[in-house]
Amino acid sequence: MNTEPVVMIVDDEETIRKLLKARFERDGYRVVTASSAEEARSIVDSTPDLGVIVTDIRMPGKDGLTLTTEVKATHKHLKIIVMTGHGEKSTAIRALRLGATDYLEKPFDIEEMTHAVARTVNEYKLEMRNEEILATVQVGGPSASVASTPTGQDIWAESDSLTSSYTVLKKKWSEAFEKEYLTSVLERHHGNVTAAAKEAAVDRSNFLRLLRRHQIDASVYRPLKKAS
Repeated sequence: MNTEPVVMIVDDEETIRKLLKARFERDGYRVVTASSAEEARSIVDSTPDLGVIVTDIRMPGKDGLTLTTEVKATHKHLKIIVMTGHGEKSTAIRALRLGATDYLEKPFDIEEMTHAVARTVNEYKLEMRNEEILATVQVGGPSASVASTPTGQDIWAESDSLTSSYTVLKKKWSEAFEKEYLTSVLERHHGNVTAAAKEAAVDRSNFLRLLRRHQIDASVYRPLKKAS
């Protein structure tokens, strides 16, 4: 299975679909498009790797709120970003209550949209990975989990009992993979916090806060200076 989930763009405006498709593909995502909620529903059911939906609210036929409701009823794991008209805060709030993950107002800034998608894709991937690990724990026990997961040994060592509650286990796994993700981003950018924060789609101050929480020293990943 491809590590990157498919991103779907739903908008009745062809210009918007083409603009976002070109940008998301440039960022390395696999992208599909739909011009209506009805078309989007058929794509949802036929695309197992779909992870994130970016949909307009106002479209002919079924609107984005209806699409959000229908999708979340049958595919709870999917993440949905809705695009609302300027000043439609009440509509955005309603979308969030129906299960949407985030919203942006039109006309949106393309960089803001890019960051929102990156952040949502990362959230989707983390949740899917957590579910895989927890399923392994429940079916195969801790030994199967430790054997297949680099960070598993540390997590199980912290547990006094292998009968820890589901909630506690999920929290531990989430923290472990958050730390793993932060270190991998820092490694790719050679300890450059600003660049790493940009890839992670969070502002620099929040990124630094996460590093402190996980006791990660960014300087460890910076190249050693050559002696003069």
